[in-house]
Amino acid sequence: MATSTIGQRILQRRKENKMTQRGLAQAAGVSYASISLWESDKTEPKGKNLHSLAEGLQCSPTWLLFGDEDQTPGEPIPEEKKLLLSEDEEELLKLYRALPESEQSAHINSLRARVDNFNNLFEELLKARKRNQLK
Repeated sequence: MATSTIGQRILQRRKENKMTQRGLAQAAGVSYASISLWESDKTEPKGKNLHSLAEGLQCSPTWLLFGDEDQTPGEPIPEEKKLLLSEDEEELLKLYRALPESEQSAHINSLRARVDNFNNLFEELLKARKRNQLK
C-alpha cells in the first residue's frame, strides 16, 4: 500500500482499530477537524501531532508518512489489553516508585528531554527524506 496517501493510511488504520474520527481525535489529543483534514489529505500531521496520531493508531510515524512496507502495522491491540503493562514497563514503574520524589521528578524531566530530542531528530530525518524524494 506504499502508493496510498497519508490520508488513506490514516483512514485505513483508524478503521482497522474500529475507531471513529472523534475517538481518534481524543486518543491523539487533537481536534476532530484535524483528523478530518488529514484523512482528506488537505493537511498533514506534523511534530508531536504526528507522534500522538501514530500512538493512537498503533503504528509508526514513518509508516503513516511514507507507507513503508517494512513498517506496516500489525493487528491492533484491543482496548482492554492496552492497559496491561509489559515486564519492562512494570519494572520501570517499580524502580520509579522506589526513588524519592525529588529523584522521580529529575527522571521524568530527563525522559521528557530525551523524548523531545528524539522527536526533533526524527523530524529532521523525515524532512531530509522528503527532500531526497523530491529530487
